[in-house]
Amino acid sequence: MTLYQGTYMSQLISLNSQNRYEIKVCGQPDDSWLGWFGAAQAHVEVLVDNSQVTTFSDVIMDQAGLVGLIRRLHGHGIVLLSVRQVAFVLL
Repeated sequence: MTLYQGTYMSQLISLNSQNRYEIKVCGQPDDSWLGWFGAAQAHVEVLVDNSQVTTFSDVIMDQAGLVGLIRRLHGHGIVLLSVRQVAFVLL
């Protein structure tokens, strides 16, 4: 395990390593941008105020891919709520 910013992480982080992320955005995706997230699972949640939040889980990519995805979301006016690295689970 490695201590990284006060948190123990079992996975080494580098620019080229494939990491797993959970990404949340405002709104509900349409088919034109679902492919940007690879084989990730999408879950849409309707909030009390009737707004929607989409969570993409199991987004697997390296740092360059993640930066490219964030830029693409921004370029299309999609509001990014959060990006969280999730540890790989070894079975």
